Amino acid sequence: MLTASKVNPALVPSWIWHPERADLKQIQLSKTFHLESDLEGLELSLACTGAADAAIDGVSFGSLEDHPRHGTMFTKLTVPFKLSKGEHTISISVSCSQPMPVVPISIHLVNRTVGCIAYLQGEGLWLVTDATWRAGDRNADVVCLLGEEPYGDLDHGAEWFVAGGYGDMTTEPVQQISELSSSRLNIEIRDSLIELKGKAEVDFHFEAERNERHLFYHLLKQNEWKIFRTAQNQTDLSSTPTAVIDLNKELNVRFRLRNHNGQPLSLLLNGAESLHELEHYDSCITEYIQIPGNGEYVTLPQGMRYVQIFVGGASGQDIEMEIECEAVGVPLEQIGSIQTNLPVLDQIFEVSAHTNKVCHQVGLWDGIKRDRLNWAYDFYMAGKADYMLWDDYTILKRAIGELGDTPYGYWMNSIPSYTLWWVIGMWEYYLHTGDKAFVLEMKGNLQTHVKWVEDNVDKQTGHFYNPSQAFIEWVPMNEQESWACLNAILKLMKSSVQSLVAYVPELELNTDWPDPVFDEEVFLQDDSALITPLIGILCGYVSDERAIRFLDGYQVQDPITPLSAYWLAECYSKYERHQEAWEVIAKVWGSMLNDGATTFWESVVMSPQSDYHDSQTTYTNYNSYRMSLCHSWASTPVTWISKFLIGVQPAKPGYEEIHFQPNAIQGLTECQGTISTPRGPLAVEWNLKDGVMEKTMHFVNE
Repeated sequence: MLTASKVNPALVPSWIWHPERADLKQIQLSKTFHLESDLEGLELSLACTGAADAAIDGVSFGSLEDHPRHGTMFTKLTVPFKLSKGEHTISISVSCSQPMPVVPISIHLVNRTVGCIAYLQGEGLWLVTDATWRAGDRNADVVCLLGEEPYGDLDHGAEWFVAGGYGDMTTEPVQQISELSSSRLNIEIRDSLIELKGKAEVDFHFEAERNERHLFYHLLKQNEWKIFRTAQNQTDLSSTPTAVIDLNKELNVRFRLRNHNGQPLSLLLNGAESLHELEHYDSCITEYIQIPGNGEYVTLPQGMRYVQIFVGGASGQDIEMEIECEAVGVPLEQIGSIQTNLPVLDQIFEVSAHTNKVCHQVGLWDGIKRDRLNWAYDFYMAGKADYMLWDDYTILKRAIGELGDTPYGYWMNSIPSYTLWWVIGMWEYYLHTGDKAFVLEMKGNLQTHVKWVEDNVDKQTGHFYNPSQAFIEWVPMNEQESWACLNAILKLMKSSVQSLVAYVPELELNTDWPDPVFDEEVFLQDDSALITPLIGILCGYVSDERAIRFLDGYQVQDPITPLSAYWLAECYSKYERHQEAWEVIAKVWGSMLNDGATTFWESVVMSPQSDYHDSQTTYTNYNSYRMSLCHSWASTPVTWISKFLIGVQPAKPGYEEIHFQPNAIQGLTECQGTISTPRGPLAVEWNLKDGVMEKTMHFVNE
C-alpha cells in the first residue's frame, strides 16, 4: 500500500503522441526493450484517443476500437506468445478520428486532445509510455501526465497509480470514522477499517456506456453519476443491506474493498458533501462496483464526507467484507499556525487550512468534489493562503504554469478578468516567495498574456474595447458595474506588472497605456453588488472618505460569497477597522461552521432556506445543486488572520524586509502564530495587558 513515501514518476506511464499533436491523427508509437531471459504471460494495459493495434516484433496481439470509453480506462491486452531472451520492439498503431473536445474555458489544454498511455508488464519487466518512445520518425512528446486534465484518473490501473504522474500524491488512513445508520448489516469500525457482515437479499446491476468525449474528467464523472443515480432511484433497494458512514470531515478519499466470501458482491456507493445531498441530489457521487469472490477492488479517489453503501448479491449469500478508507493528496507540512485565547478564531484558521490542503492534488483544485479544471481566479485566491501555510508551493506552481499555457488570442477560462488575476497573481507569488527562477520560467507566458491584454485596450482611454464577458463574481451584477470592475482590475494588473518588472526587469513587460478613468459614483450605486464598491476601494477609484462612509454603513447580508466577504475584510483592514473585518469573517465563516462545515464553501447564504444548497444555487447559473462545500478560494481567512492579527506581511519580495504589526480585536489578548516564508518559519507571539501589547518575532531556524 502506498503511504507517505513518494513514487518514482518514471514508473508511472505518461500520455504521449507525435510532436505535431492533433495535426497528425495517425501514428505509430514504438519502444525497443531487452529481456535477460525468455518471458511469457506479458500483459499490456492501454488507453488512447482512438483505435489502436498493439504488436511485438510485428506480430499483432490485441486491438481497441475507436470509442470514447478507451480514453477513460486501461484495457488489458494479453500477449499470447513467449518472448525469447534478447531485444524486442513493441509498437502501438493509433488512429484518432475524433480528438478530445476543447472550448474556450479549456483552451489551455489544446495540445492535449490526442494521446496514448500504456504499460507493459511481466515477471521482471515494467515498461511505460514516456518521451523515450518513438513516434514514427521522431521521439514522442509527453502530452500530459497521468491524472492531468482532460483525461484525469483512469479506471483499471495499478492501485499505486494514485500517486499520479508527478509521483507525489500519497494516501493515509482516515481516522475517526463513525456509523450514522445501517439496515440488515452488522458494522464494526476499527480506525480506518469498516467491517460489514450480513445476508444479501437481491443482486443489482447498473451500467454506463461512456459514449461521449468530455471536456475534462469531472464532466465525465458527473454525467456518469447522474446515470447511476437515476437507475438507483428507479430500483427498489428497500430490502438491500445498507449503511451510511460519516468520515467526520470532508476528504479526497478512496476505498479499498475486500470481499472475504467466495461469491461475488455488487456495491452501489454514494458519496456526498452533506446528508441533504446524499438524500436528494442527482449530483451525488454514485458508483457501481463488482467485487469478485475473495477479491479486492480499489476505487478512484473522490471528494466527500458521507458515504452510503448498498450491498447486493445472491439471495441468502453471506456478506463478509472490509472497507478501508484512505485520504488522498499531496503531503504538505503545515508551517502556518495560530493559537489564541479565542477558540472560534483558531477553528476558522484550521478549517481554512484543511480546506486548502485537501485541494492540493495533481493541481490546486477549486474543490475536491467538482471541477478539477484549473480556474485562474480560484487558485489565485487559494494561493493567498498557500503562502502563509505550507512548506512547498509546487502544486500552486503547477496550476499557474498549466493555465499560463493559454495561447495568445484567448482569455484564461474564456474570462478576461481571469487573465488579469493570473498576472496579478504572478506579482503576489514573487512578493511572497522571492522565487525569481520560476517567474523567469513564466516569462514567455507573461509576455503573451500582457500583450493580449494590451491589444484589447484602447490606448487613448485605457479601457478595454469590448464590454462582453465581464464576469466578476457569482452574484447578480448589471453590465455597467461589471464593466467598471473589469477595468478597475485592469488598473490593478498594470500596477502589479510594474511592481514585478521593478524587481525582475528581464521580463521585458510593457504596460504603456493610461489607467482607465471612472467616477467613484459608478462603484457606489445603491443597487450594486457588494463586490463592486470593494473593487472600487481596492483599486483606488473610491476616495478614502466615501470608502469609510460605505464600510461604516454596510451590514453583512445576502447575496454574499466567501470571495466578496474576504475582500470586504481586506477593505475594513485597509482603514484599520480590524474589529469590523473580524466580525465579517466570524459571521460568514462562522455560519458555515454552525451548519456543520468541515471544509469551507464556494458560496454561503446568511438567511438560508431549509435546503441551503438550493439557496446558494439561486444566484448562479446552475440549474441544480453544484455549489461546492469544499472550495479552496474560501480558505482566505488564513490570509487575513496572518496579515492583520499575527501581523506579518512581506515589505520586500521573499521577506527580505518584513512589515510586523499585530492587531488586537475584541476578546483576543493572547496570540502565538507561525508564518511560512522562504527564509523559514517565522514565529510571532504577542500579549495584550492593560492596553499595552508586548510582541516578539523571530525566525525559527535563526
